[in-house]
Amino acid sequence: MISIDEAFIESAAPNADAAKNGRGLVLKNKFLSLHHSADETLLFGRCQGSGKEPYLCSADFAVPAAAVYRCNCPSRQFPCKHSLGLLYAFVQGKKFTTADVPEELASKREKA
Repeated sequence: MISIDEAFIESAAPNADAAKNGRGLVLKNKFLSLHHSADETLLFGRCQGSGKEPYLCSADFAVPAAAVYRCNCPSRQFPCKHSLGLLYAFVQGKKFTTADVPEELASKREKA
C-alpha cells in the first residue's frame, strides 16, 4: 500500500496554487472515479475538468522514490492539479476501488 501524506503532496506540487487547486477538486467532488491497481502501486481516476471529457490522471509508485504523474489534460504544470487532487483524495481516505489499469496507462507504464 502506498504511504503518503499532505506534506508529500505539497512537496510534489510545482507551486502552492497547484496544491490548493488540487485540494479544491476533491472538495468540489470533481472525481468521477477513483481506483488503484491490483498491486496497489498505481492510483488513477477520472476528474471532470473544463474539457468535454473527464481527464484520466494517475500517480504511479512502481518505483516509490520516483513517482510518475500522468494526466491527459492540457496543463503544462507537472504534476497538474488533477494528479495532485488524486493524491489528496487518497490521503483524505476517499474510497479507491481495485480496477484494471486502462490500456493508455498500461502501455505508458511498460515504456517507462
